[in-house]
Amino acid sequence: MKKGLLSILTAAAVLVGCQNYDDQFDALNTQITALQTQVNSSITSAIADLQGQLTTLASTNLTTDDLATALVDITAQIDAINSAVADIDGETAELEDEVEEILDALTDLLEANAVIDQNVNIRNTAELEYVESLIGTDEGDPSVIIKGNVLVLGADLDSDALAARVNAVTNKIRTVIGNVTITTGDADITFDTASFIDGTASLSNGVSIGALATVSGNVSLGHYGDVTVSTLTSVASLSFSNAQSITTLSVGSLASGALDTFNYPLATSIVLGDISLTTGTVTATNATVFTSGFDGTLTTLSLKVSATAVVRMSATKITGVVTITGANGAGSEGHFSELTTIATGGSLVNPAKAVDFSALTTVSGTLTANGITAATFDALTVQGGAITTSSAMSFSAPLLKSGAIITTVSTATIELKDLAATTHVLSGTIEGLTVAGQTTSLTLEDFPALKAADVTGASTSTGTLAVTVNATSTALTTLEVDGIINTLSITAAPKLATLTTAGNITDFTVADTTTMTTINFGHSFISGDDAATVTVSGVTALTSLDMSSLTKVKTINVVNNGKLATVVAPSSTVLAEPIATISVSLTGNALTGNFDYAVRGTETTTYTLASIQSDDLTTLKAFIAAYAAQDGRTASSVSATSGIANIFHDIDIDVVTINGTTTTNTLSAAMAANDSSAPVGNPLNEGPDQTDDTADDTDDDTGGITTANEMALVTTE
Repeated sequence: MKKGLLSILTAAAVLVGCQNYDDQFDALNTQITALQTQVNSSITSAIADLQGQLTTLASTNLTTDDLATALVDITAQIDAINSAVADIDGETAELEDEVEEILDALTDLLEANAVIDQNVNIRNTAELEYVESLIGTDEGDPSVIIKGNVLVLGADLDSDALAARVNAVTNKIRTVIGNVTITTGDADITFDTASFIDGTASLSNGVSIGALATVSGNVSLGHYGDVTVSTLTSVASLSFSNAQSITTLSVGSLASGALDTFNYPLATSIVLGDISLTTGTVTATNATVFTSGFDGTLTTLSLKVSATAVVRMSATKITGVVTITGANGAGSEGHFSELTTIATGGSLVNPAKAVDFSALTTVSGTLTANGITAATFDALTVQGGAITTSSAMSFSAPLLKSGAIITTVSTATIELKDLAATTHVLSGTIEGLTVAGQTTSLTLEDFPALKAADVTGASTSTGTLAVTVNATSTALTTLEVDGIINTLSITAAPKLATLTTAGNITDFTVADTTTMTTINFGHSFISGDDAATVTVSGVTALTSLDMSSLTKVKTINVVNNGKLATVVAPSSTVLAEPIATISVSLTGNALTGNFDYAVRGTETTTYTLASIQSDDLTTLKAFIAAYAAQDGRTASSVSATSGIANIFHDIDIDVVTINGTTTTNTLSAAMAANDSSAPVGNPLNEGPDQTDDTADDTDDDTGGITTANEMALVTTE
């Protein structure tokens, strides 16, 4: 069977090289018939042998055993014949499949050798007849390659009969190695088999190009009305000679080439593939849709569309001036979802009401998007030129360190990573500011209309980042801080009522404000920097201050807060190192407590120590005691203070009940009265030994609680 197939393949090889196709097909058919005869004769012979054997048996007188033996032999022969038939059926099916494959390959070979090596002109009946002699138009005839130019002028060939003959020829053209020009008369021309033209193409309206994908040269199309070119993927350039009459245009599959037609006055929709928009102006003032799949670099382009247009551009970079005119009314959109860079010297004007800059990372040139009310640049990290969004009530670029002017509505809210200079925000009257990684000092008073600020610092232990608020911040009501901030200073802020901290702060100050009612401490120290300090001074509306979350604090300065009635000291377990000087000042507030006088002893009565009862002061006592107990701290010389060389404190209670009955203004006044009102001597100052300036002296005649002996008197209420 395989030998028969080899004969067929030999015939096919001969056929390709021969021009007498009919003779070659006859030879092929003869070989297939001979092969069939060979198969049939083998089975016929086997059956004839079996029939002869049966005839012999019928005329022979056989015993029962002989008959049984013969029957076994006959059954075996029948089985052999059936098996042979089954094998032949299988091989026949295999033969049919292989013949089908051979015929397909044969068709390909025929088409590969169907080349017309000359120009093809069809301008009249005579030329049509001549071309028909070169190109077979029957259904089984192969499509052809034209190695030459193709010129079809259909004006004189537009009767139904002639047009059908022209289309039969043009639909057999698969490839043209040359230039193609086709114009129609009253009848359309189909050119739907051609997929490749190695040259230029000029095709008038009415020419169908259902398979044309690649044209190495320039393409000029005369189509108008609703124009869709779905198969074209590659050209040198594309132009439309009747662009003024195009109502919609779609060449969405185009992957390379340049657009050479720029004026589409009637078009309501233009969809372009990855085709370069070269320098110039594209005018489509009626277009409500303009889509460009060009994903390269835009240089200089002016696009004019309708006010309600939806513009989608796929360019990744802009190096020149790109301006959209129109697309600024209700429903307008301007999407640049693939744009990553506006380079130095480049600019983009996009006036749409909705935009997409989701991939934009760099604006070294300028960007204007004045139609949007909310400006969002989620990927933007570099700014070297102005960004103008004059209608934006909000501006969000959470990864951006500002590098130039940002323009918004004057009362906008702005979100950045880092505001490098307050002058980068054109409006000094913005109402909201969020920075997520501030590296330079920030003076919020530069924005006097600011109502809310959220500042996350990104300093270091050796940095000097300061965030400051002063009396100029007349509208600021909310401030939240986080991250690493070396100094936070809020002085005389006239409306700031609540302050919440987090992150790490070294020096904290709130002073001279009448509106602050709540301070929520959530921050810690900055490792490697100085130990933390806390100053709360002149905050006249503050009633309580809980510093228990603060760690490694070296300085507490809580003074002159007229309503501050409750204080909790910082952590007494997470301490600054022994080299830190500890200072605690707590005076002029509204703390309350009790003081029981010291009573001088005699030779027959015991000395009675004074007693200070205050729940607030017990937390400060534990704080100071923890530092005094640190290894590495040095005690002072024996004196009235009995203290530690680098621990200082002046702590007062502001309203004191003396001996459970008499109320006086301050603990310091009560302590002074303990001595001045004593019948004999100064019992509080002299201590048990009734001698001034010795180690057991309780009081040093200075301020409130300033010595270790005075601090020892403090107990809970």
